[in-house]
Amino acid sequence: DLPLNSGFYRMIEVTAPKNSIVSAEWPVAVTGFLMPFEKIMNAIFEMWSKIMPERAIACAFNLEYLLAGGRDARKPEKPIFMFYEWLPGGWGGRNGKDGADVTTACFGTGLMSQPNEGNERVNPTRTLEFQIKQDSAGPGKWRGGVGVQKTSLLLEAENAVMSYICDRERAVVWGVEGGLPSMPHGLTMKRAGEETEIWLGSVFSDYSVHTGDQFARPTAGGGGFGDPLEREPRKVMEDVIDDYVSLERARTDYGVVIREIDRDLCQYEIDGTATEACRADIRAKRKDWARMDPEEVARKYRSGEIDTLDAVRHYAVILDWETGELLPKTTAQFRESFEKRTVAHWV
Repeated sequence: DLPLNSGFYRMIEVTAPKNSIVSAEWPVAVTGFLMPFEKIMNAIFEMWSKIMPERAIACAFNLEYLLAGGRDARKPEKPIFMFYEWLPGGWGGRNGKDGADVTTACFGTGLMSQPNEGNERVNPTRTLEFQIKQDSAGPGKWRGGVGVQKTSLLLEAENAVMSYICDRERAVVWGVEGGLPSMPHGLTMKRAGEETEIWLGSVFSDYSVHTGDQFARPTAGGGGFGDPLEREPRKVMEDVIDDYVSLERARTDYGVVIREIDRDLCQYEIDGTATEACRADIRAKRKDWARMDPEEVARKYRSGEIDTLDAVRHYAVILDWETGELLPKTTAQFRESFEKRTVAHWV
């Protein structure tokens, strides 16, 4: 392990095609540059994973950025407030280790999430929920790290607007060596006094928000490393106990059938016979799932037969997550990646 210094970097020559996303020239817009930056880093990690397989790692989450501003009506002078926030997420599963949970982005350690108390002191917001996002980790023999879920409430504010950017709503965090993807990013809004949520997705700007509105968004976990059907059932049960994995996804993603005895006492039991049968059934069907007609998958999603995680992890299909309409070009690209990184490694 060499120290990072100027001599180290002099050994590296970067060739960047002119007028490309990695070598933009004026007047090309480069806002949100960290989105492709993190993808480039994950591509480099994958390259080195092939050179040094003993240190291989799956894809990490992308940072997301939330910006809201307006007048803080809690104060008589109604000063301008600027609420700027990002959240931690999960790194990819590694060869022999699970991914790091709820951690910083891959481009710089130490960049953790801001304290809720500080944000609430200077901005008219209140945190309603900030916890680990269950089932966010990409399943694998070595699962990805888990992400988080945060829900906030806008307090007394005037003339407020919100913008948001992330890049993993459609280019979902991928697994390697047979591992499965994580989950799509995106923000949902619940208007004051209403029960239904509005899916706003991963990129929008200047969206008007008002006192009493609630906004929630998850961050993805890391991609899985290795076949999830090879993960030790005991480890899956430990993840269920920790609320990292639900009982349902333990069965559908890992093929591990777990009986809940007493949730409050964290007492669970693995059904060995049912687990063996479930894993055999998944092995027999999963390649066909990954190649099912995408339009049929979209129909299943719209009818409620499958959910978002099923669409991504089992059928390798990307949809408009609000309407359920198929995104054919994105699905074709995602399936090409899924075949190479995941299906090709299944026995």
